Amino acid sequence: MIIKEEQIPELIRLGDDRKVIPLLYKKVLPQVEKYIKRNSGNNEDAFDVFQDALLIFYKQVIKNTFDAKYKVFGYLYRISINLWINKIKKDRKIQLVEELPEPEPMEVKENFFALKNENVLESLFSGIGDKCVELLTYSIYYNLLMEDIVIRMNFPSVSAVKMQQQRCKQKLMNEIEKNPLLLDKLREI
Repeated sequence: MIIKEEQIPELIRLGDDRKVIPLLYKKVLPQVEKYIKRNSGNNEDAFDVFQDALLIFYKQVIKNTFDAKYKVFGYLYRISINLWINKIKKDRKIQLVEELPEPEPMEVKENFFALKNENVLESLFSGIGDKCVELLTYSIYYNLLMEDIVIRMNFPSVSAVKMQQQRCKQKLMNEIEKNPLLLDKLREI
């Protein structure tokens, strides 16, 4: 039986994934391997990333959040590439943090200002909730792709992440408006 690319999501939904999964490995994995090997990775990295991408795709198909306007092979390839880019960014940040020298002991005055700054941020973020802080950290500080945030925070879809991100930003703005002294203190940091 020859399987057409546009039949893949429906076959997965029907439980005929035994026919589909090997086809996806055959068609997409070699392309992912090529890309990852050209961009600081190896075959094992490519295999791991591809499996993660396949899992994301599979969940989207099962939950009916996969948009049929996309070509399956290209979509799976794109997810793989995005996962690899995010992994590289994350690894680089981790390496940079690990390479930092031990901090010199600070004077009492500097400790006071560091504590004061931490308290300002803590005051600001305490009103928006831990989930919002986590979401805004992923999206703004780490600049993760929405697809990656969907996985990390168990959102049902990218649009759900975007809506929640807007709500969290609005909560943050409300906190700033409620307490203008916090804004002044933030400017001092």
